[in-house]
Amino acid sequence: MKKNALISVFHKEGILEFAKKLVELGWKIFASAGTAKYLIEKGLSPSNVKNVAGLVGGGPILDHRVVTLSREIHAGLLARPIDKDLKELETLGIPYIDLVCVDLYPLSEEISKPDATVESVIENTDIGGPALLRSAAKGGRIVICDPTDRNAMLEYLIMDGDVCQEVRSYLRSKAEWMVAKYCLDSTRFHSKGVFDGNVSGVVLELNKGENLNQSPSNLLSDYTDDTLALDKFVLLKGAPGHVNMCGVDRGLEVLCMMAESFRQNFKGACPYIAIACKHGNPCGAAVHWLQPHLALECALLGDPDAVMGAEVITNFYIDDGLGELLFKVPEKLQNVVGRPRWGVDIVAAPMFSEQSINLLGKAKRRKLLVNEKLINPQMSPNKWVWRPVRGGRIRQKAPNYIFTATAVKEWVPEKKTLVTYDDRSTLMLLPEDLSTLIVAWAVAWRANSNTVVLAKDGMLIGRGVGQQDRRAATRLAVQTAKISGHLTQNSWFASDAFFPFAKRARVNKPFEGTEILVKAQCAGGVVPHDGKRIEEVKAFFKKQGLKVAFLHPENRGFSQH
Repeated sequence: MKKNALISVFHKEGILEFAKKLVELGWKIFASAGTAKYLIEKGLSPSNVKNVAGLVGGGPILDHRVVTLSREIHAGLLARPIDKDLKELETLGIPYIDLVCVDLYPLSEEISKPDATVESVIENTDIGGPALLRSAAKGGRIVICDPTDRNAMLEYLIMDGDVCQEVRSYLRSKAEWMVAKYCLDSTRFHSKGVFDGNVSGVVLELNKGENLNQSPSNLLSDYTDDTLALDKFVLLKGAPGHVNMCGVDRGLEVLCMMAESFRQNFKGACPYIAIACKHGNPCGAAVHWLQPHLALECALLGDPDAVMGAEVITNFYIDDGLGELLFKVPEKLQNVVGRPRWGVDIVAAPMFSEQSINLLGKAKRRKLLVNEKLINPQMSPNKWVWRPVRGGRIRQKAPNYIFTATAVKEWVPEKKTLVTYDDRSTLMLLPEDLSTLIVAWAVAWRANSNTVVLAKDGMLIGRGVGQQDRRAATRLAVQTAKISGHLTQNSWFASDAFFPFAKRARVNKPFEGTEILVKAQCAGGVVPHDGKRIEEVKAFFKKQGLKVAFLHPENRGFSQH
């Protein structure tokens, strides 16, 4: 018996070839008016392509606004392949439709336009298309909502004459997912964000969960156009786990924020950047304007103990020499590191040389990820970030503040105005000091709060991450720097929030964070202009000779609470 396909597509690219092949296989095609006209104009015979409006009792109405929303078409999709239903269709003169190929009006594209209106969005909201997909899905038909699936379905039809139930189930679920995502776009727009949600799909089975008893774990994709979304990374080797991917994601955040700050501070220029993360926070970060191997080496040396098992991400190509560096600690550094291998768990980069892949691949557990867009890392286009909580999620705007020395100004609450720091329009720093301050800022602003970090000569040397008070965060930053063999003299600090006190109240009390930084002989740093004693803190830093950039209080760096 000749089979029937219903085709209705907004984007015509590739549909002619698909329809031709169906005709060659003996199928009859019913198509929406625009699609039927296109196929016939491109050479398909009118005897093989019929306007689907011909099936509709009474024809299309409301200027073709209502065509496929008819009982005849949906009966052809929902009828069961049993004698009773087939005889009823025959009596009514309705064909049994075996395959549906539909794409939807470009709703998300319309919504994303700056001049989108309720009227323009409604006109680009497809009703018939989603209804066809859902009826075809319920009816167990071959339902194609994604152009990339067309050739695969043709292969099945050529080889077997049909598509198996397992594949049909996959296509059914994909169609339902597509409709759900489409409806979510609409509800976000019309509710102005009051109603929201998330529709994702599994793209990678991860090696294990955060803990073994939390396995299985999966990487899901929202299928966005973000070229640096984790689903756009190609896995060259290995099977990453939950912790690995969280480290890559955090490293990517820091890398992109750092790159954007450099571009804004250095007239579009960006140095070589390397980030190392461990347990979801940076343990190493470094930049170098001329030599990528120095950026990588310094990132690995930030905390040589923590870097064991870390996730490393760069904005530069891993050539043979860099592959050797990642694999084996140079002899001159083995006394510092205390072992012959770095032992990094994941390396993500824009590209790898074949030799570096082979060499790094010798470690069984090592994973290699590649994404060519890392060469010019951009901030995430996401407008919102989410945190799962019991019974729902917390939503807030995505962090988009970028530190620029030319924008450093003091907030004077009593005057309700901004004044320049030290009566200067810019923070007066040498380029190398500004580079180091950017490293410190980016790490502090994206590591788990509360955080204070130290950087020197373009590299992260100490960090106090995830502490409950500013003293502990500062003390830990200095301690980790010294334990790793770094000198804190002339280093630059970054604190994601204000220092509540300028100095300790009594001799027998612990030193305040400000005092700890002075004792560490820091050159200066960056901190939000906030707190009841901000004037005392400013005066203290000034008296001690530290160059400190005080940011507008709304630009705190709290992250990942």
